[in-house]
Amino acid sequence: MYQLHTEKQRLYFNEVIRLHYEEGMGEDRISRILPIGHTTASRWIAIFAMEKGRISKGTVMRKRKVKPEAQPQSEQDKALKKRVKELEARLLQAEIKAEAYDEMIKIAEARYRIPIRKKTGAKQ
Repeated sequence: MYQLHTEKQRLYFNEVIRLHYEEGMGEDRISRILPIGHTTASRWIAIFAMEKGRISKGTVMRKRKVKPEAQPQSEQDKALKKRVKELEARLLQAEIKAEAYDEMIKIAEARYRIPIRKKTGAKQ
């Protein structure tokens, strides 16, 4: 059995368990009512559940409901996907173009030995 070591545990342990199982409150709400932390309330409830073999209301998993509007793919979704593909293709072209310009500047600087790019530190 779990031993209550501190005065705070003696004062609030039973109240935490009562609020959780009888009132159905969660750890966050309990920690706002009583002067204990969220983690402490959670740990005390887990200890109590292990000792007594009880499952708290908060630990029962619920199935997520799938929204009916999210299942069928609408025309708008198809149009958006098409637009994304077009934009990705344009981005790829722009990246290739930028790389070509960069290479062209490198060749011009090497061949004519003149600095084309700006210096990093501007004069003030």
